[in-house]
Amino acid sequence: MPDSGLVAALKKSEMFSSLDSAMLQKIASLARWRSFAAREMIFSEGEPCGGFYLLVEGAVKVYKLSGDGKEHVLHLVWPGETFAEAALFLGDTYPAYAETVRASRAVLFPSQPFLALLRAEPDVAIRLMGGMALWLRRLVGQVEVLALRGASSRLAGYLLGLQEGPAAVLPAPKAVVAAHLGMTPETLSRLFFRMEAQGVIRVRGRTISILDAPELRRIADGESDV
Repeated sequence: MPDSGLVAALKKSEMFSSLDSAMLQKIASLARWRSFAAREMIFSEGEPCGGFYLLVEGAVKVYKLSGDGKEHVLHLVWPGETFAEAALFLGDTYPAYAETVRASRAVLFPSQPFLALLRAEPDVAIRLMGGMALWLRRLVGQVEVLALRGASSRLAGYLLGLQEGPAAVLPAPKAVVAAHLGMTPETLSRLFFRMEAQGVIRVRGRTISILDAPELRRIADGESDV
C-alpha cells in the first residue's frame, strides 16, 4: 500500500492534479522519499538522469555554470512543483545543476519504472500531459513577466504574490531571489531601498512589511515606478 502522505503530496502538485485516486496510487507505488540538507547538491549537469522530482518541502535552485564558474540561476523550485522532467523523457543526462536553498524534502520518481508505467497505462500518460500543460502555461507566464516588465514591476508583483497578511517573507536568500527575478543582487537592494524610502515597504531581513499595498500594485502594473 503506497504511503498516504506521498499520495497526498501528489494531489497537491500541478503535474499530477488531473489524475484520479487509482492513478495516483500507481504512481506513488513507484516513488520514494528523499531528504536533503540545506545547500546539498541533488544532481549535477551531465550526470545520468536517474529520475525526476516533486518538491514537497523547502526550496531548490536549478542553475548552470558559465565558463568562468559564475552561477546563473535558471529558476527556483517551490513545494508542489516538479523538476528534471525533460531529462527523464529525453532519456538523457541532467542539463543543469539542482541544489537545495534550504533543508528540503522531495519525492523521486525513478526513470525506468516511471516510463514503464506510462507505456503500460496510456491513460496515465494522457492525464499527465494535462498536468504538464498547466505547468507549461505557468512557466510561459513567468517568462513573459521577465521579458516584458521592468525590474521594479517584477519585484512588486513578486512581493504581492508572496504576501500573507501585512507582510511577505522571502523564501530564499536575497541573492537567489534576485536571480529568480532576472536581476543582480545590487539591483534588488537598490529597489528595496527606494521602495522603503517612499514608504511602500519596510525591509527587515527576509520579512518585507507591505505598508502601501495600492502603490505596490501600481508599481507591479507599471503605472508607477521607484
